[in-house]
Amino acid sequence: MTGAASNNTLYGPPLADAEGIGALTLGSFLLDVSERYGDRELLVFYEGGQRISWSYRDLQEQALALASAMVAGGVSKGTRVGIVMGSRPECVAAIFAAALAGAVAVPLSTMASADELAYLIRQADIHTLFTQKELGGKHPLLQTLYRISPELREAGYSERFPYLKTVVALGTDHSEGSVVCWQDYLSNGVSVPQSLILARNSEVSPADAGLIIYSSGSTANPKGVLHTQRAPTLQAWHQARIFCRTTETRMWTTFPLFWTAGFNTVMGATMAAGGCWVMQELFEAGAAIALIQKERVTEPYALPHHTGAMEEHADWAQADFSAVRCVSGRSPFCRHPSVTARDKNWHGVWAYGASETCAISISHYANTDPAIITASAGRLLPGNSLRVVDTNNGDTLAVGEEGELCIKGPTLMERYVKAAREDCFDADGFFHTGDSGYYDSEGYVHWTGRLTDMIKTAGANVSPAEVQRVIQRVLPTFKISQVVGLPDDKLGQIVVLCVVLQEGESQSEEEVRATLKQHLASYKVPRRVLFFDEKDVPMTASGEKVKDAELRELAAARIKNAE
Repeated sequence: MTGAASNNTLYGPPLADAEGIGALTLGSFLLDVSERYGDRELLVFYEGGQRISWSYRDLQEQALALASAMVAGGVSKGTRVGIVMGSRPECVAAIFAAALAGAVAVPLSTMASADELAYLIRQADIHTLFTQKELGGKHPLLQTLYRISPELREAGYSERFPYLKTVVALGTDHSEGSVVCWQDYLSNGVSVPQSLILARNSEVSPADAGLIIYSSGSTANPKGVLHTQRAPTLQAWHQARIFCRTTETRMWTTFPLFWTAGFNTVMGATMAAGGCWVMQELFEAGAAIALIQKERVTEPYALPHHTGAMEEHADWAQADFSAVRCVSGRSPFCRHPSVTARDKNWHGVWAYGASETCAISISHYANTDPAIITASAGRLLPGNSLRVVDTNNGDTLAVGEEGELCIKGPTLMERYVKAAREDCFDADGFFHTGDSGYYDSEGYVHWTGRLTDMIKTAGANVSPAEVQRVIQRVLPTFKISQVVGLPDDKLGQIVVLCVVLQEGESQSEEEVRATLKQHLASYKVPRRVLFFDEKDVPMTASGEKVKDAELRELAAARIKNAE
């Protein structure tokens, strides 16, 4: 897969030449993979000690029945269907049922506060909302809805959510007001034949609206990213190949479906390959270890703090992970004595993307040589094009010149919800990512960081992302590491590294700096290294990202108190 540059625009391979592409609407995607893989196991979920297993055909049947109920309840083409559920089979069914009915699926964060959830439901104009009574025994989702809109319990409407007609709740045994229990809702669909659902689905085009994903902003309101039907389905077919998934893949993860990684990399790519997803609603290290063993997982897909917590758990040392095949060399699984059948040609995926591109737009493949993988973000996926723009004058830059990355392609969003297209893209239809980088003469794209995150020290620019990549490679003793810039009277800013050490590890500030001096230019080496307890590191509600602004405040206070 090589890129070609023309008039300072880098092009990926033609989309028409892409291999392995099937149906390009979500409803037809489900019908496609169900026909291919039929009775193969797709979803495994444990609840109350019971093992729940759905095949591809089971999911199709459940989604068709739920789509009939949606049509009976007034869902039509373009209707916004919200899903506030954990990663469980019914959540997957609700997503594909919405697609089969011609609606737009809107997975919403189960981690949102009451105020955040209220904003999302109203901003997305949700008509029908699927939820569950509680999530993992910890999060009372239905009670949260009652708290933000008490009238849902009694009236057939909510002035706070003027488009909301119905809330469908899993885990309740009775209906009240606008809230309908799951089984009652399903029973309403018996009058709508599946032939009507299939007829509706046949009139859905890849260009029709299909998905809204909300960005995970930590300071401003999240933005709703509106995608066509083609965007998530094309991502599924591409990513099945990128991750080298097969019918033998048994993947475990706790990634939620309101992230593009959960929607596409986890659900979509696994289905496109005919694999199986071992689901866990909420991460708990001991339960994760048990699931990975019992279900003979071949690909554990986790964030570093997940694998770190598992490695520190008492059950880790004696666990049997002999089925694990697909783990990168950086993973703690590679250090486990039972992982003896690891696929040595599978090295993980380094990629670049965003919610606005429905996940990946630039990538390596998992079977790429590690030396190539670590050198860049990869090459453009088929149909994509890239420009690098000078942020000072708007000029399009040439090969090797660093500026803002601007992307256009077949999985780029239609627009933000309730925003005009001209406010989302430049005159040529490119999306300005806010990220800095460049591309080289071989078509590899290099991401150097967020434009707003650049640290300016002694007149030089330092990319936190660049320093971070070196740290991940040469300092495996860190469980969490984050590079931030702090004000300095002499230098303008200084580079500061904030870390949480793996349990049982010990390292001094000078040892860390000495190691990094061997791999970084002197001005990029952090002038201070601050060690934190994991509980003190401010994280977003999802637990996925460190809150940089709050961490900077903590780091500044720590340095000031030490003076």
